[in-house]
Amino acid sequence: MKDELALTILDDQWRPQRLLTLRQDWHGLLHHLLKDEGSWVALIQRRVVDASPLPCWHDVALTRTVARSLRPLDMMLADHVIHAGEMRFSFRAAGLL
Repeated sequence: MKDELALTILDDQWRPQRLLTLRQDWHGLLHHLLKDEGSWVALIQRRVVDASPLPCWHDVALTRTVARSLRPLDMMLADHVIHAGEMRFSFRAAGLL
């Protein structure tokens, strides 16, 4: 099983408003990003239960790319959280955002 990746649109208090799976088409995803009034989003990544939640180099590269890509839309990346079973890793809590 591959990692599952989703983008969550957050309100100004960082409460989830909409969950968008990254399996859907990019035009639909962009439509939701532009339509919703939130200026914050979070990446949610789910790994298999026995995997480590620690990020690898491509997780860091993805986080940086998404954060840079959101700027022209006047949106910001609140966090990238990796879940693996009961464990999780937060880029924000680790000081990487």
